[in-house]
Amino acid sequence: MIKVSDLSFSYNQDDEALRKVNLHIEKGSWVSILGHNGSGKSTLSKCMVGLLSPTSGEIHIDDMLLNEANLPDIRKKIGIVFQNPDNQFVGVTVKHDIAFGLENQCIPHDQMVEKIMHYAKLVGMEAYLNKEPHHLSGGQKQRVAIAGALAMEQDILILDEATSMLDPEGTLEIVELIKYLNKSLNKTIITITHDLTFAGLSDHIIVLKDGEVILEGTPKEVFLQEELLKSSHLELPFGLALYNDLAKDPNVDPKLLEALWAFNSKM
Repeated sequence: MIKVSDLSFSYNQDDEALRKVNLHIEKGSWVSILGHNGSGKSTLSKCMVGLLSPTSGEIHIDDMLLNEANLPDIRKKIGIVFQNPDNQFVGVTVKHDIAFGLENQCIPHDQMVEKIMHYAKLVGMEAYLNKEPHHLSGGQKQRVAIAGALAMEQDILILDEATSMLDPEGTLEIVELIKYLNKSLNKTIITITHDLTFAGLSDHIIVLKDGEVILEGTPKEVFLQEELLKSSHLELPFGLALYNDLAKDPNVDPKLLEALWAFNSKM
């Protein structure tokens, strides 16, 4: 469980990136934090993993206050995968990259080998352990970055724009992996995105604009607020806009609406 209370953050006196943000993320849920560039969503994710210190407010992870004293324990619970996995690679091979965090934990060698194989297999990258990361596709690189985070065995995983640099095939790979981690392994997943179609797959959406939460709810509840989304420079895809238009017509068969929503809720 994550609880954010009255969180504010400023990069300087004239640039308040977050303003009194309050949110609650349940254990085992998949939550998308949605917003246009500059909305504060990536700043919020960095605050939640302790990479940035809030100007004011508090963050609790599993009822533990995020502060300097608790940071080592907090980071055992929550990890992050950034938009560009190339910026996270530190190993000369996939195997060495997954091992990096385990080496910092001083895991015995035999256990480390088991964990590397387990998590490489979990993300479908066991055949690539001896490959150099720069030889991988975008989707494969993201899978390796996720495997490295999973090897730390944290319960909460933040994916910051994890699909923004991927082609449709790579995006589908990551979506299926997220679903598996969330539903089968009960990981709490937080996806940071500006992609409404991608966000629509999650259980709950939080919309940021200019550092403030302006809207939250289920995907269906959020996407019905089309004008508010447009004011945040977030355009609904055609299928979702069509659903909203039909939903306003009392003569439309509810079964047709449900079928259209189900169709638009898949990638």
